[in-house]
Amino acid sequence: MWFKIRLYGVPSKKGHNRIKMKKLLMFLFLLLSIAAFGAKPNVVLILIDDVGQGWIPPYAERLTPADVEALIVEDYQQKRGKGEKVDVEKHLQAARDCMPYLSKLAKEGAVFDRALATASLCAPSRAGLMTGSFQQRWGAFRNVDIDDHSIPDEKTVMAEPLKAAGYRCGMIGKWHIAEKDPDIVEQVWADMGETGPIPGPRRREVTLKARNQYGWQSSSKQGQHPLDRGFDYYFGYNSHGDHYYESDTLWENHKRVPKRPKGEFLTDLMNEKSCAFIESALKEKKPFFLYYAPMTLHGGILPPPAHYSKPFDTGIKFSDEYAGHLLALDHGIEQIFQTLEKYGQDKNTLFILSSDNGCTLYNVPPFNAPNRGGKGTGWLGGMNVPFVVWQPGVVQPGVNREIVSLADVLPTVVEAAGASMPENIDGKSLLPFLKGEAEKGPRDHLVSSAIHSSRWSYGYEAEGENNKRDASSCPLYAFSIQGDRLLMHITAFKPGLYDALPNGMPDQTLLFDLKSDPHQQTDLHAQYPEQVSLMNRQIHDWLIETKEPLTSQQEDYKRILEKTK
Repeated sequence: MWFKIRLYGVPSKKGHNRIKMKKLLMFLFLLLSIAAFGAKPNVVLILIDDVGQGWIPPYAERLTPADVEALIVEDYQQKRGKGEKVDVEKHLQAARDCMPYLSKLAKEGAVFDRALATASLCAPSRAGLMTGSFQQRWGAFRNVDIDDHSIPDEKTVMAEPLKAAGYRCGMIGKWHIAEKDPDIVEQVWADMGETGPIPGPRRREVTLKARNQYGWQSSSKQGQHPLDRGFDYYFGYNSHGDHYYESDTLWENHKRVPKRPKGEFLTDLMNEKSCAFIESALKEKKPFFLYYAPMTLHGGILPPPAHYSKPFDTGIKFSDEYAGHLLALDHGIEQIFQTLEKYGQDKNTLFILSSDNGCTLYNVPPFNAPNRGGKGTGWLGGMNVPFVVWQPGVVQPGVNREIVSLADVLPTVVEAAGASMPENIDGKSLLPFLKGEAEKGPRDHLVSSAIHSSRWSYGYEAEGENNKRDASSCPLYAFSIQGDRLLMHITAFKPGLYDALPNGMPDQTLLFDLKSDPHQQTDLHAQYPEQVSLMNRQIHDWLIETKEPLTSQQEDYKRILEKTK
């Protein structure tokens, strides 16, 4: 009431004092809003699906056509050109323009050039992000290791310490770190009028019915559901992908969502649900954690609503649609910030955007430029993901080349929230570096290992051959990155696995200078034996703290261990 009396008691000559008072009131409202929520920042974590650095504006803005792999352009020309030449510069311009709101945030925030996912495949990568741990520690090297085994019960999921610290936690989109719910299959069997164990010959029939009619393929096993792992609200799917239109595999909390209406675009729906969750938390005057994992840009890609693709003119219709999907997500990010501004909470929000792995086999230029390779491979393009962090007054803006793992997100967020840090994690908090309190990030090198497959992206060794059967038989890679050097081991390609490699291919040891050779073309390992020895020790010491792969590639794992002694 005091403010109201003072406002109307101010002389209005030329409107000057009234404007000043309004500005003062707005400032006081902002302070009161922050005070009402305490010192705890809200957290928005967005994890895009199958999008490398080349398609994210703060990275694309620094690319030239020479940074884009010629092989990728040629391959895309054959698949999508249809008589039209692929104009790389126009594709780069689309990548620079496709997320204007994110571009604004990136200019005000920290952009990391050397951020790496914990795997180049979605399920293990998401497990590493959510637990702050290298999922290889429990033997998860590929999707099926997570699909069939989930993450260990003793592992802490990011939402759990935040909820304990008073946060309202929401998960929107792709979960994909839990097993499917076996109770649904049993319920289908009972609904069929049967009792007792499901006999082997009929299990496929029952599972198909559970998948097609009961939403089993996107369900979550009890104990592994988001609501069992610290989240208060969930709207999404526990699967590799969903449907861009008329989805019938979504879940809201523990209930299956009826098939969505005709013409509804999934990204628009997920954007709306994200904003609704934020608004509900802010109305309760509680700090919130939103983990938003949209389908953008997982296959199979369908055209987004026409107004999203209309601003782009690459000369290739599919490329315009690809850019349109990212613009749709960017629209959602802008809506999220409009919601935050409505409650005076935009400056009190830590915003992080990344991706689970690099671009996949659509090969839309600029693909994963300036890196080589993509999803499912050990080439840097499979794991070098975009990473943008924003919070004015907290995060120091600028582009840097610090080595970061997505496992570092959990401890960074937990420290920022003032929550209790989980034990036995691999992640290291970036907060001192982000705040300018430390000159360097917490890592001087990073090691990784997983399968090296052509199932999800271009297979260089096999002349571009895409082999959808190779995931359990493909080689294993292990690498260490330190400064601008990357040492990489790839185990042998088995004879007959690829048509282009009838006799297979022997083990490879490769050392690259990433600054001068981002496309990983020139092997330097014979020239720098001391550096190879040092980085071999890094790989070996890391691998002996992991478990051998749960479902395949065990012999390849042992071979790399022996080779790096």
